[in-house]
Amino acid sequence: MKKLIVICAIVVAVGGTASAAPTLITFSEFPLGTVVDTEYAPVGAVFAAATYNLPVISMNGAMPTQPILRPDGGPSTYRGDFWIQFTDPAINVQFDSGYWDAVGTGVIDVYDPASNLIANLTNTTTGVNVSNLSALGQIGKIYFNSVADVAGADIDNLAFESIPAPGAVLLGSIGVGLVSWLRRRRTL
Repeated sequence: MKKLIVICAIVVAVGGTASAAPTLITFSEFPLGTVVDTEYAPVGAVFAAATYNLPVISMNGAMPTQPILRPDGGPSTYRGDFWIQFTDPAINVQFDSGYWDAVGTGVIDVYDPASNLIANLTNTTTGVNVSNLSALGQIGKIYFNSVADVAGADIDNLAFESIPAPGAVLLGSIGVGLVSWLRRRRTL
């Protein structure tokens, strides 16, 4: 009985660790020109239009890695805004943004799962910035805006860790309890 409980506890612990493994989106997962909204939902991120259109997978020779995700600001490519929403709350979010032509022209607003603003960031240098959003707690969504930059900007290499849904933990606990109960009744 004790052996079975220990095995179940190890399985639940390993399962919880595996579900929190970092996800990396490089935007090479879909063809160039793909208009992105729910394509990345299976890995935990949904993209939405803000003021203009949905973001698009594209190329930007100023960025060190290709392809990138750029805003589609209607008449102006790269100058626009969009939302990144995580299907489960995320932690340790990181992404490259740029190519910024002037300091302070980017807006990156970070919200918790209840849509409360928890951080308001901007690009601190020209060129490529790495935004590292750790130690902010749970992140529900991010607003990215490059409208104020002369040529606009884009993002690449979006990495994040999803927090397992409470329902998954509850179901795992129920399963462990059921196995223990069946074992005690000697039916397992």
